[in-house]
Amino acid sequence: MIPQNNELRFEVTTRCNYHCVMCPRDELVRKKETMSFDSFKFYLDRITSETSQFEIVSFVGFGEPLLDSTLLEKMAYARKLNYRVLLLTTASVLTMEKFKEMNEIGVESIRVSLHGNSVDGYAKTHAPSSINFFEKVKDLITDIGSLKRNTKIILTYVVTEHNKKDIESWVCYWKDKVDLIEVWKPHNWVDGRIYRKTEVEKSKSCGRPEKGPIQIQVDGTINMCCFDFNGQLLLGDLNKQSLKEIFNAKPFQKILGCHQIGDFKGSKLICENCDQRVNDKSDIMIYNSKFDISERILQLSTSYKPLS
Repeated sequence: MIPQNNELRFEVTTRCNYHCVMCPRDELVRKKETMSFDSFKFYLDRITSETSQFEIVSFVGFGEPLLDSTLLEKMAYARKLNYRVLLLTTASVLTMEKFKEMNEIGVESIRVSLHGNSVDGYAKTHAPSSINFFEKVKDLITDIGSLKRNTKIILTYVVTEHNKKDIESWVCYWKDKVDLIEVWKPHNWVDGRIYRKTEVEKSKSCGRPEKGPIQIQVDGTINMCCFDFNGQLLLGDLNKQSLKEIFNAKPFQKILGCHQIGDFKGSKLICENCDQRVNDKSDIMIYNSKFDISERILQLSTSYKPLS
């Protein structure tokens, strides 16, 4: 079975110009590369010809999508096929010209990771090298927020020891300037970081095998989960297989079976101790300018579809 979701997530690059403290880029073993436009077109065409299930193409993954020089071309192609298009970015290399092109293409939303409201908090959270980007990004998003536009701007703030003092001022500054703001506590990236307790009561499943989006990695392989940054839950390869073949094959069926019964012992799956299965998620979101927090924490951060 193909998961009951309407979203295709494309990781168009594994390169990034930041090294955020809560992001385990230091443990990334996959090749740092960028998906060509021809490859993107091949993968999207293959899926589109197989099923009409999907409505959304999100550009997100373990890299900065705007470092892909063909990103706008990919967005335009997805829109040509009538997909809704979403982007997740640090906006570090975004320009007003690029934003206006995206707005013209019909990009539905841009979610910006903006983890700080001071130069110090921002740079210590995103990377020392980002120190010169803070004012640029803040000014650009402020200017974009004041434009008449169709593309929504969403801001995400992940709390660290370096920026926690800036939460209140960040919320106060942005809550009326953009379409949505959210403040989250960091997660573990499965085993890449240690922020959330996992030695507590867990649910049978995080919901992703049955209801999660399709994760298409930079090389065309399909991975089970966006938190599995090194592709340990590899399901198949779009270069060689259809979606039906991938989701009927043994790797997915094994993961699905474990999640359906809630038993991971002996499976060697990284899902066993993943914080996404922890039952009590009541404290992982601190602020949301639009959604009820108890409902929001059970939804995806792209399409807002529920996972349970």
